[in-house]
Amino acid sequence: MKKNSVLSGSASSSTLPYSRSLSAKPGFRQHRFARHINSAMLVLITGGVTLNANAQQEADVNKKEPVEQTQKVEVHAAKPVQSTNEKLSLTGEELFKMPGSGGDPLKALQTLPGLASNNDGDSGSAVRGARPSDNAYYVDFLPVGYLFHMGGFVSVFNADLIRRFDLYSAAWSPQYGDVIGGVFDASLRNPRTDRIGGKVRAGVLDDSVLLEGPLSENTSFFLSARRSVIDLFVKEIKDEEAGTSFSFPSYSDVQGRFLWNLNSKNRLRFDLATAQDRVKFNLKKDSIDVQHDPILLGESAESSSFNNMAVVLETDLGAKTSNQVALGQMVTHQKTKIGSAGAYASTSTLKYFREQLTTNIIDNHQVIAGVDLSSNTLDIDVNIKNPRCTEFDPNCDATSADFSRTKRSQRNNSAAVYVSDRWTLSPQWTLTGGLRATHDDYLKENVLDPRLGLEYRYSPQTVFSVGVGRHHQEPSREQSLSEIGNPYLKSIRSKQVVFGVTQDLEQGWSWRAELYNKDFDNFVVSDPLQNYRNGASGSAHGLEVLVKKDMGYGLSGFVSLSVSKSKRRNDLTGENFTFGFDQPVIANAVLQYKASEKLQYGARWSYHTGHPDTPIIGTRTDTDGRIRPIYGALNSERMPAYHRLDLRVDYQYSDKLSYYAELINAYARSNIGRYEYSVDYKTRKPEAQMPIFPSIGMQYKF
Repeated sequence: MKKNSVLSGSASSSTLPYSRSLSAKPGFRQHRFARHINSAMLVLITGGVTLNANAQQEADVNKKEPVEQTQKVEVHAAKPVQSTNEKLSLTGEELFKMPGSGGDPLKALQTLPGLASNNDGDSGSAVRGARPSDNAYYVDFLPVGYLFHMGGFVSVFNADLIRRFDLYSAAWSPQYGDVIGGVFDASLRNPRTDRIGGKVRAGVLDDSVLLEGPLSENTSFFLSARRSVIDLFVKEIKDEEAGTSFSFPSYSDVQGRFLWNLNSKNRLRFDLATAQDRVKFNLKKDSIDVQHDPILLGESAESSSFNNMAVVLETDLGAKTSNQVALGQMVTHQKTKIGSAGAYASTSTLKYFREQLTTNIIDNHQVIAGVDLSSNTLDIDVNIKNPRCTEFDPNCDATSADFSRTKRSQRNNSAAVYVSDRWTLSPQWTLTGGLRATHDDYLKENVLDPRLGLEYRYSPQTVFSVGVGRHHQEPSREQSLSEIGNPYLKSIRSKQVVFGVTQDLEQGWSWRAELYNKDFDNFVVSDPLQNYRNGASGSAHGLEVLVKKDMGYGLSGFVSLSVSKSKRRNDLTGENFTFGFDQPVIANAVLQYKASEKLQYGARWSYHTGHPDTPIIGTRTDTDGRIRPIYGALNSERMPAYHRLDLRVDYQYSDKLSYYAELINAYARSNIGRYEYSVDYKTRKPEAQMPIFPSIGMQYKF
């Protein structure tokens, strides 16, 4: 089976036919059962009691280590210097103390400019006119199956392990994988080396434990594990009015690292990451969802998991040269049963090899060269109705769809090589050029993606930059499988241009502004004869501004503004419409005030234009007597504007004990997520997203 960006951690790697098709159908992913799960999760996210055996966490960057400790300096593989227009970065502390995040660093990422999300419960973010499934995710040079449990409430990584996050949103360097949206690159901290320590968290939502420390003079480790607890006590939730019952979702995850400093020039690490999610629900015949789609009647269940194991060797070769080599395997499982529609199961086994050499051996040049090799075996067992929905098909009905049936094993080998050169022409001018070449033996494609960037340092504080790049992304796996898709599909293409200016000011202040344009081609649309075909295009352009103050005493935080427009075009029909994640104005203000060593206040206000929606303008009656909707122009309506205020207070009671309290959606704004239509589609009612609710937590160190 083809790689499908699994090596780079694309979110689409864990998506299979029925879930993808139905998620494209207007409103399907917001079924009443999902809405009640979301509501229950929001009510139960109230923090918990945290016991911490670490003498000091890395996040406490403003506090010095006690003199008696012998904590070693933490060494990480140096990341290559990137162009100033390439990335946005937030530290672990900035993410951890973000108001409204509940202490989950990955949830805080959605405040970065250029990211659009249509629902409070969604984890995926659309980056500059691309879909959430068009992104790639890396964690310390390695792929990851998925980043969030249950669609977005809790990240799969322990918050205490996150060191920093980088976002690349246009014309990024060729060492990052084959996607057209954006690249999320996370860095975890290394284990502590002064003594064995740990952290135990007992919360309302889940329990977790973190153990870390040295094993010898040159070796150290961390091991973190977490499991949900609500499902142990709440076996089933019933909503008689909605005709729905479901078991509470259960989830678990594990992260581990063994770090061995072989000598002064070589470091070997063994990394482990796993996650599991399960949910069951039952829709009865009086459910509105069943009356709209009878095929949903009955019991449904979904489970997904991944486990990734890898060994990474980091080597200092001297003469300003370093090298990273990673060898690993990631196995992803997914099982789904949907009412009487059928079921499918898949197992993806990805074996991968990555190597990257970085050198400054030539004066005024930083050269990066690398290779990505992968072999992905996909085992699938599909016997389910597949409506083959895409973002270009508003009228997509599961009940009347044909069955897709196949049981097979298929392997795809792919290879990519890349090189880039950052050439300092003078103290003012820097030129960056690069090329990524990819071969896929399933699609039979050879793709060359060039990148070019230029920087002008007007002053020590001010830099102008421009970047251009061509990117590609393979279609999703189900769309290119021979029995249920079209194996002759071509990759989706994107041409990207970005112009930016950054300026560092006094006292930790800085600002940046970027203009960008993205053009897309070869999007996949459904086809009655070939299942799918390349036949659509799109564009996105906009302006983003970010003003930031580094963390410290007094005021810190940032204000961001994005003004953009994203379009889609069905090239087969000539239809033009607004992209489903188009939000012309997105604004975020994150302000924090450190009043003293003990007390810190924070506030976050978010605003964005309402997301597009496809209205129902009439009805018709099928031959089976079922009332079916008639849709208006695709994405021709918008939800009301979204805005929300989150507040947070952190209090350090003592060196060992600290508290925090949050108030989410502080002024109780009723943000509309979708409309639920009556059985006959003649009336509709709005459904609100996140309500007002408090979140509290306590942490004790010893």
